[in-house]
Amino acid sequence: MEVVGVIKKIEAYWDKRSDTFDADHDTEDVKAWMDSLANLLGPETNRNVLDLGTGTGFLANMTANLGYSTIGIDISKEMMNLAVKHAKNLRSDAIFMEGSVLSLPFMDNTIDFIINARLIWTLIEPDVAIKEWLRILKPGGKIMCFNRMKEGVGLNIGKVNIYEDEEVDKQLAIKEARMEELRDLLERNGLSDVKIQKIPGLTRPGYDYDPWFVLMGTKVLTECSLIS
Repeated sequence: MEVVGVIKKIEAYWDKRSDTFDADHDTEDVKAWMDSLANLLGPETNRNVLDLGTGTGFLANMTANLGYSTIGIDISKEMMNLAVKHAKNLRSDAIFMEGSVLSLPFMDNTIDFIINARLIWTLIEPDVAIKEWLRILKPGGKIMCFNRMKEGVGLNIGKVNIYEDEEVDKQLAIKEARMEELRDLLERNGLSDVKIQKIPGLTRPGYDYDPWFVLMGTKVLTECSLIS
């Protein structure tokens, strides 16, 4: 199956899941998330944030309310309809737009932070995706991929036939990737200072889930960027 066909099927799946997505994932301590994001992004809120696979705007609305200029992008229109509703309720000025993480509608070297949550395991053509993210990232900018992982192991999705289509599911190249494989994905595509950091306390007590980790890397500063 060609990539375009795979993306269409994935889009249809998340459109269908949109009505129940928030209820299924209502386990998060938003205050803890806000504190963690503020710490990771730093105090200079004049920087911009791109939230990939924004879904219902969970991260994008938080970073916007922290003061960062934020855009959320997703292939699912139905998910983003909910993101816009949440933004109004939260008085967030995040902007939402349709797009694929494999081909982003932004110029080179224009984004300070690329963030995402629960996206990394869904990637098809992960090397293509990371190269595309790196293209639009400013020198010195950072990529941060949040996901639950099994400590000391890596992604632990444990789902079979996720998209109810074997041809689509076979495209999920890294859904069970180990931590060292995830670090290698970023390093081989040109990111530096790559690390995986555990972020405790993001899930409200009483929920038995793998802990949250963030996979991070930085775009190397070039001599030209240092001079400018």
